[in-house]
Amino acid sequence: MTNPKRILLVEDDAAVRDIIKEFLTSQGFGVIEAGNVDTAIAAISAHASIDLAVIDFWLEDTTAIPIMDALASQGTRTPVIAISGGNETIDMEAIQAISDISGAVTFLQKPFAKEALIDAVTAALHA
Repeated sequence: MTNPKRILLVEDDAAVRDIIKEFLTSQGFGVIEAGNVDTAIAAISAHASIDLAVIDFWLEDTTAIPIMDALASQGTRTPVIAISGGNETIDMEAIQAISDISGAVTFLQKPFAKEALIDAVTAALHA
């Protein structure tokens, strides 16, 4: 039996995080969850192998960029799927552009269908 692919899930809304985690787990993935930047960076340091990250672009008072930088500093290219529902000061097109520049392989706007998530995960893991 092969080990499941490990996905770092970073989402500050606990209810949304639980739904995504439950879905990814039901699809056979191992999920490491974090609700903020500090917990995510600690998880990256604690786990030798993270195959993919699904990160809410807007976290509390910051963005996903510190997490993406921490992943990049590990010396391996971990694909990142950026997700966001936006915020009051920046539109979705700008968020997508920022996430693209920051190295995300895919951007999903919340709310998204489970099928869209699994398609993005599958594509990112096989890229």
